[in-house]
Amino acid sequence: MYCPECGHDAGEAKFCPECGADLAGVKSALKGKTTGRQGGRGGQGAGGGSRQTAAARPPARGLSPAVIWGGFGAVAVVVIVVVVMLSGGFGGSGAPSGSGAQSAAAVTAVTADTSGSYQDLVTRANGLYDQGAAKMPGGIPNQQGSAYFGAAAKVYEAAWAKQPGDPSVGTDWAISLFYSGDVNGAVKQVNVVLGADPRFQPGLFNKGIFLSHMSRLTQNKAQAQKFVDQARATLVAAIAVDPSSTVGKQADAALKGLPTPSPTK
Repeated sequence: MYCPECGHDAGEAKFCPECGADLAGVKSALKGKTTGRQGGRGGQGAGGGSRQTAAARPPARGLSPAVIWGGFGAVAVVVIVVVVMLSGGFGGSGAPSGSGAQSAAAVTAVTADTSGSYQDLVTRANGLYDQGAAKMPGGIPNQQGSAYFGAAAKVYEAAWAKQPGDPSVGTDWAISLFYSGDVNGAVKQVNVVLGADPRFQPGLFNKGIFLSHMSRLTQNKAQAQKFVDQARATLVAAIAVDPSSTVGKQADAALKGLPTPSPTK
């Protein structure tokens, strides 16, 4: 795959040989691994609802970013965390950027059908989530992929309105917001999930990724350091829940990829 930071072809390496960026998270986030919930992907990595995975979905799919996304959903939650390693332009003021960026004219409109039962909505959102991931080969954001994630976010929101509470679906919603470019919205939504369950590991993992990414979007060094410190504390909390789990190991890898703290004077 190509490194989202410098564009170097890193092959199957876990870390970019050119700039040292952590690539394992990006791969997990888009592949989605499940955690075993029903509904969302599970919240493993910047994504998931009723799927199982790592931005994760529920067990068969982990309905929320239980990273993973949908049936892959619940697993999606964990996947989102990986997204934190994406290029600094993602989630900024402009359109998503990256080697796969497309012109606005080439982007196909994606419909967000918010009708139907809770399960219908979760299933539909998971499908949109997966289509968005498929449009982002190598984890590099582009307008078409973001369009699918944006539609998925609207459908997850409709599902949550009918039946709030599933942390996997809530995390998948947050991951979809993140990939659509709304990083602030992603943090706000994952905070809702963690407000109800402070130890939901995929939620903690993805929040750490979101915060890490936010540090790359600001030009203010003090604010950037604040986001890095918050990301570090959140990832440490995610690891503490279960260091041996897939999400725990992903959180540990993401933690090691954060900038080294400046020595205190």
